[in-house]
Amino acid sequence: MVKQRKGPILPFLRLDDATALPKFRQVQDQLRLAILHGHLRTGTRLPSSRILATELGLSRQTVVRVLENLRAEGYLDTRQGDGTYVSATLPHRQGKVFRPTNEAQPPDVVPARLSRIGNLARNVSANIGRVERKPFLPNAPALDRFPFAVWRKCWNVVTRGGKTANMGYGDVAGELPLRQRIAEYLALHRRDPCDPEQIIITPGGHAAFALSALALADPDDEIWFEDPGPVTTSNLFRSLGLRLCPVDVDSEGMDVATAMHRYPAARLAFVMPSRHHPLGVTLSLPRRLALLEWARENDAWIIEDDYDSEFRYSGAPLPSMRSIDGHDRVIYVGSFSKALYPGIRIGYLVLPPQLVGAFRSLAGLMHRSVPVEAQLALAEFIGDGHFASHLRRMRALYAERRAVFIEAGQKALSGLAQLDCSESGLNGLAWLEGHRKDRLAHRAVLAAGLQCYPLSDYALAAPRRDALILGFAGVPAERMEMLLRRLAEAVASA
Repeated sequence: MVKQRKGPILPFLRLDDATALPKFRQVQDQLRLAILHGHLRTGTRLPSSRILATELGLSRQTVVRVLENLRAEGYLDTRQGDGTYVSATLPHRQGKVFRPTNEAQPPDVVPARLSRIGNLARNVSANIGRVERKPFLPNAPALDRFPFAVWRKCWNVVTRGGKTANMGYGDVAGELPLRQRIAEYLALHRRDPCDPEQIIITPGGHAAFALSALALADPDDEIWFEDPGPVTTSNLFRSLGLRLCPVDVDSEGMDVATAMHRYPAARLAFVMPSRHHPLGVTLSLPRRLALLEWARENDAWIIEDDYDSEFRYSGAPLPSMRSIDGHDRVIYVGSFSKALYPGIRIGYLVLPPQLVGAFRSLAGLMHRSVPVEAQLALAEFIGDGHFASHLRRMRALYAERRAVFIEAGQKALSGLAQLDCSESGLNGLAWLEGHRKDRLAHRAVLAAGLQCYPLSDYALAAPRRDALILGFAGVPAERMEMLLRRLAEAVASA
């Protein structure tokens, strides 16, 4: 068995033949500075003297001298039979502090000259993914119930034997086996057949939205956007230079008639017809038909975000809007973030035939291809029936947790909030009572070690009652009542 060459690569070590400084001093000084500046952190194992000597073109005796000198100075420790490490007794040092450009900068820092889109992006929030995973985090699936062993087997199938063909760039539209499995799934479970060639795989649903906006709209074009609506998506469209047109949402979904009256020249409409986030309502059939007719008459496009469609607890999942589109005006977007796990970063578009060529080219320019092995593992997972089995188990689990959430929540929040939980999705709403403000309640909930989102953060223009968005899917049923009592105490203190 070949012995592994342990330790980090040290690209900063450079020997200068033009200087009079001895080579052992050059290496010694560079290692010392790397430790002092925090580039080599405490506890880091260094490569062996033999490896360093080979990589630097020095004798091993010279390198041993360097390491012994640094050990004598207190920078290194030697562990018998284990190697040489950066001393654990040194104070922890960090490298240069990074400040995002939208945070306060020191007065001597000159702001970077950015493009128009860069300036727009700098002024919107992009903290998605930084939220701590705590009880009642919205949109959080039960990750502890994910079938890791099965997923690993599917991954092993597509990587077994060192398949080098899967290690290169893939098809810019996505791997054909995955597109075929998605087409089969949509036909069977969403009553929406399509050709696999109409599907383009993207690195998540968010990338699909960006691709659609870039392909179909210019900066300053208008886009209908449901109000309230998902914050990161509205910020994405803003950063791309689109003009957001807030459209109110009521019990029948987006108010299409008002949108047609106020913004008749919009280029795009972004809509969540199966389950609106965060209100949980569905777009009624008359409004779906009106929206489709508007798009046909105005040469506009509809971006359908099929949000949480897999998790419906009463009856079958609702048909997609694309399935009733007779004029090819709908761009359908799906992803596996809620059905499997957010970190998988695989989404997809189902496109009208006339858009496929342009979207394929743009996808290739933007992200070249989504990791091939992940796509093929997912295709295996779907094709072997594991995806359908997982969805079936999760629907049953979430239905149980939803029932406990509603019963215990109504009791715990009595007099504080009115609980509203739609028949689909992973979240519920707690409409606050007694003139309570959702942002204040949100801070109190965070201080109590829980998580939620204030509805006010989702509003674009229309004033609305204050509410907290609560995720129930990631909370075990046996802990629900206790955690809801803690939530109620936090809301009462706000």
